[in-house]
Amino acid sequence: MKTSKYHGGVSVDHSRQLPRLRRIEGQVRGLQQMIEKERDCTEIINQISAVVAALRRVQGDMLRDHIVACATAAVTYDLPEKERQRIAQEIGKLLTRLG
Repeated sequence: MKTSKYHGGVSVDHSRQLPRLRRIEGQVRGLQQMIEKERDCTEIINQISAVVAALRRVQGDMLRDHIVACATAAVTYDLPEKERQRIAQEIGKLLTRLG
């Protein structure tokens, strides 16, 4: 399975995120079981917080890798001004969406 993405001359490998996402998947299945077993709401809410935090870590790592790849491509390669502007706008949109 290919997990790297090519960003204007810079390859980004997302494969290290897969084990983390599989762990998160297991946590979500655990949440379903907790609800089925009618566990205490506080325990379920704490587990939901752990899942959300884990997803945010994956998101943050992928965002960092993406920004580094885009910046590296913009600086290292002789990209046309239009492409550099597109990269800057893409990063700006991502940051706005996450803000």
